[in-house]
Amino acid sequence: MIKINLVPSESQGNLTTFLGINFSYLNFKYSLVFFICVYAVEPIIDVIYLDQVEVAEASVALERGKVRKVISTLRGYDVVKNQVRELNEQEKALENKVRVVKKIVEKRQNPFKVLKYIADNTPPNVWIIELELDDKKLKLVGYSRSWKSIGKFIENLKSSIFFDENVNYERPKDLAKSGRNTRIEKFEVTTNIVSFK
Repeated sequence: MIKINLVPSESQGNLTTFLGINFSYLNFKYSLVFFICVYAVEPIIDVIYLDQVEVAEASVALERGKVRKVISTLRGYDVVKNQVRELNEQEKALENKVRVVKKIVEKRQNPFKVLKYIADNTPPNVWIIELELDDKKLKLVGYSRSWKSIGKFIENLKSSIFFDENVNYERPKDLAKSGRNTRIEKFEVTTNIVSFK
């Protein structure tokens, strides 16, 4: 008796199956187009645009060389930048010193011009026995032979650029009223100095 197996089996040597893939389901036209697109198009594009790519790479290399030159030139200016920064710091320090000197000069009080003005503008009949200068306050105590000379002396002080216009007059009670044979008037004048220049 002969046995025949009518069920087809995969072991009969089917050539369409390789490594578990059944190639009978593949369409060879589309597969060929796919492989051409994947593997052939890139080299073709490389060949077509190779000249343009080389030109672009050459221009990029040239620009990189220019950038390197500019960077090296800028590095040469680092010394100058440091010098400029140091000079700016010195300038700020000098400005601070100048401000301090200006404040000192503004506070400086040299009474020479004020005293010379008082000496030059004191009438002949007026003499000063006491002069007191406290910061910018001036006190003058003295004698005169007449009221008119005291008034003229006070007007000279008021018209000066050194004093403000508030010149205060008082008659001190503790000074003697007269000399030996001559009548004299005593006075005390106070005022503020507005400028020493």
